Amino acid sequence: MGEKMKNQKRIFILLCYYPLSLCFFSLGIIKTFAAGDPPKRPKESSLYRTIENAKAYVVKNQNKDGGWPLISGEKSDAEITALAIWALTETGWGTGSRVIRNGVRYLKKTQREDGSWNNNTAHTAFALIALANAKADADIRFDGLQWLKNAQNPSGSWGRKDKSPGHLLYTSATLVGFKKLGFTWTRFKPVLTGMEWLGNGERVNFENVWHLPGGTQSDIFVTSWALQGLLPDYDLDEQIAWLKQFQHEDGGFPRFKGKPSDPEVTAAVIMALAAGNDPLNTRRIAISYFTKAQEPDGGFVSDIPIELKTPTANLQSTCFALIAIHAKTDSDR
Repeated sequence: MGEKMKNQKRIFILLCYYPLSLCFFSLGIIKTFAAGDPPKRPKESSLYRTIENAKAYVVKNQNKDGGWPLISGEKSDAEITALAIWALTETGWGTGSRVIRNGVRYLKKTQREDGSWNNNTAHTAFALIALANAKADADIRFDGLQWLKNAQNPSGSWGRKDKSPGHLLYTSATLVGFKKLGFTWTRFKPVLTGMEWLGNGERVNFENVWHLPGGTQSDIFVTSWALQGLLPDYDLDEQIAWLKQFQHEDGGFPRFKGKPSDPEVTAAVIMALAAGNDPLNTRRIAISYFTKAQEPDGGFVSDIPIELKTPTANLQSTCFALIAIHAKTDSDR
C-alpha cells in the first residue's frame, strides 16, 4: 500500500504566496495579472470561454454580504465563499479587487471564536487556503490553523467536527489545506500522522482504493481526495492507474464504475493527478470535458454536494472545476 514515504527533495515554500498566473493548456500562454485588476482577454478558445463563463457565474452570484451561496439566490455559506475566493484567485483574479475583498470580509465575519468556520474541518481548511491566496489577515489564519491542529484525533485523523470520529474525506481535505499552506510531513507532525492514518492499509478495500465508511464499493471521488492528501509523498502509481481506467470518451470521470461523467468528480481526479505530478495528457483531456459539460449560464451540474436533492448547477462544483483547471504539479510551481 506504499506506506513508506518517498525521499523528498527539500522544498522551501513561502507561506501564503501563490503566483497570480494563469496557464491556458490549450494555448500554452501564461498571462500575469496586476493585483486588483480582472484578467485581460487573450486569444479566445473553447477552454478560455469555459473559464471566463465559469468566473462570470461565480462573480454574479456573490451576495450583498460578500459571501457566496451553494445555489444562486440562496443564503451565503462560509465553505462556498472560501471555494469562490480560492477559485477566483487561482484564475488570476486580483487580491485587491472588490469582489475578493468583500469575500474576505465575509469570511472574517463568520469565523467562530474558537478559530474555526462552522466547527468543520474541511470548511476551515478551505477558508485558510482562500485567505492565504488573498493574502489576508495572518492573525485570523493563525487562529484557524491552531483550531485545525487541535481538532486532530489521537489516531492522526480528522472528523467533520472537533475531535469527531475520523473520516476519509475530512482527513483528506484537511491534509490538502495544510499542504497548500506549505506544511509538509517533514516539518509538521500533524501532517505526518494524518497521512499515516489515511495511508494505512486498513482504510482501503479489496481493490486497494478508498470508499466511504460503511461501504465497500470503490469510490472514484473519495479515492481522488485521498490521493490529494497523500501525494506526492506516497508511492501510489497503482491507485493512479486505477483512476485512469474510468475516464470516459467525453474526457470526464464518474463517481462509480458504469455511471456518467460528473464535473465535480472530474475536478477531484484532475487535482489528484496534479498532486501526483502525473503527465499532462490525461489532465488535458479531462479539462476538455469541462468545455462540453458547462451549462449555458456558466455553472456546472453535479450531484456531489450532499445538500442537493437532485443534480443542480451550483457554486461548489463550479468552483472546483475552476480550481482543477488551474491545478499545478510541483514541477509547474
